[in-house]
Amino acid sequence: MGQQIKYYLCFGDSITENGGWIDLLNQEKQEHFLNAGKSGRQAQNGPKEFPPVLATHPEANHLLLFLGINDLPSRDPRPSPARIEGAVQGLRQCIEHALPKLRPENIILFTPCGLAPDAMSEVNLGKGYHEALPLLEPYAEALKKLALKKGLRFLNLLGSFSDIHFRDGIHLNHQGEQQLAKILANYLNRPSLYWIGDSISLGYHETLREALAEEFHYTRKTGMADANRNLDQAQGANGGDSARVLAHLQELVQTQNLWADTVVVNCGLHDIKANPRTGTRQIAKEDYRKNLESMIRLLHQAGKNLIWVTTTPVDETIHQRHQKNFHRSEDDLAAYQEIARNLMEAHGVPVFDLYAFTTALGPDLFRDHVHFHPEIAHQQGLFLAHKVKEHFAQ
Repeated sequence: MGQQIKYYLCFGDSITENGGWIDLLNQEKQEHFLNAGKSGRQAQNGPKEFPPVLATHPEANHLLLFLGINDLPSRDPRPSPARIEGAVQGLRQCIEHALPKLRPENIILFTPCGLAPDAMSEVNLGKGYHEALPLLEPYAEALKKLALKKGLRFLNLLGSFSDIHFRDGIHLNHQGEQQLAKILANYLNRPSLYWIGDSISLGYHETLREALAEEFHYTRKTGMADANRNLDQAQGANGGDSARVLAHLQELVQTQNLWADTVVVNCGLHDIKANPRTGTRQIAKEDYRKNLESMIRLLHQAGKNLIWVTTTPVDETIHQRHQKNFHRSEDDLAAYQEIARNLMEAHGVPVFDLYAFTTALGPDLFRDHVHFHPEIAHQQGLFLAHKVKEHFAQ
């Protein structure tokens, strides 16, 4: 199964239309960058202009949104907060239009490159671009919040350019185009991770995401709100048992929506759920083995890497006291852990031992039958971020 070719639709203003950075990226990379820039375009006009552009590029499977600098100058008589909100609202509607076609992690929001008032032309000074300088930081913060809310990627370009990169205070010169292409190439070439796990992974998610943000493209199975409504149910971002994780990964591969190069899997707690009356496990040991073997084979055939995270501890006394609907046992946990470890070792899959790390944190771990206190989850996120960085540094 071959790798999906990446087509980046670059929807922007004159910084995009001029296109020097796009030409440079197309020379250096196997991906294709499609120039959909238009001089003078404002983000607030995106809802009208974006749909027909997207429709004319059915091959586009990634989107770069690079707008806003034309919304902020003082030629717009509205108060500064209204200018910022107008730009953000325009981009928000573009995103809503794109999401039925594109996965959130395939959409990247860029801030403007910045402004150089000391190098600004008389024409641009007359339009009030120099007075937009104080608005850039709050606009960037608003874009970051929008990206986080929608599950998009975000690149803050502010601070990466100086006066020598601009030809008129706004537009990039050749040196600026080279700088932008270099920044984007480095950004897009970061290692990419797709994380899928049970409810334990929800607890350490924010710490992990923040710790990896500067060096990795990290995303996880979506649906945090649904998952948090009942942490014992496999719904939304909660990957559930190995059969459900496998089915999700199969769907992503079959639809060519598994964008990341590396998949990190953390599941097992749902598999060992046992009926208190019959003792029947949710996923039998042999089926667990088969599911994991299928995951390994699926990702290998798709050209993806796999990292396995061991299942976290279970104190069955605490568990059975707090949870009457299903039981978990330490013996089952050990048996399923051994199955996973042996399989991963046999196939050369890296294993991050979250079980051993968590166990070593002390006796007071659990806030309920199986989930951890926030400070424990925070430590788990830091540990996993360290293991990721250590792995990719090898």
